[in-house]
Amino acid sequence: MANPTNTSIQQRSANLRRLVSCLLASLVVLLVLERFGALAMQLSKHGIGGEWPRRFASECITAFPEILYLLALWWIREALAAFAAGKLYTPTVTRMLERVGVMLSTGAFIGVFLLPSATGALGFGPGYVIAYDISGLVLGAIGLSLNIIAHVLQRASELQAELDEIF
Repeated sequence: MANPTNTSIQQRSANLRRLVSCLLASLVVLLVLERFGALAMQLSKHGIGGEWPRRFASECITAFPEILYLLALWWIREALAAFAAGKLYTPTVTRMLERVGVMLSTGAFIGVFLLPSATGALGFGPGYVIAYDISGLVLGAIGLSLNIIAHVLQRASELQAELDEIF
């Protein structure tokens, strides 16, 4: 007989996975439209020329941290799918925490420290070298913390397995 708590977690995970899937699809469409919609219109009217290649490169660079954040959301969706399938144990959780942590911290690092300089080199920068962005710094700290938590959970799982062998 199935554990009612596990069944509830599986059902909620399946529902949340559907919601996250819709959110992810919407955000991908919005990212493409926001970053490249105006460029596509400019391309159709004037063709490739002038500052279009530099603007395209700038938009690609600017979109990179956002793509990493969407990838983190994708991996959360994958973990929810695993939970919905009944895989409620440490390997799924630690893999998700580690992947999401790396994506969040990498995206934040790029957004705060590299993005202003890279877009500035293309002539579209904000005029400063480091973007003091509280949300970016917080996301970076959360990402690093999730990565540490994943390693702690993995180690706890290994210790539990050793104890189970002894007793």
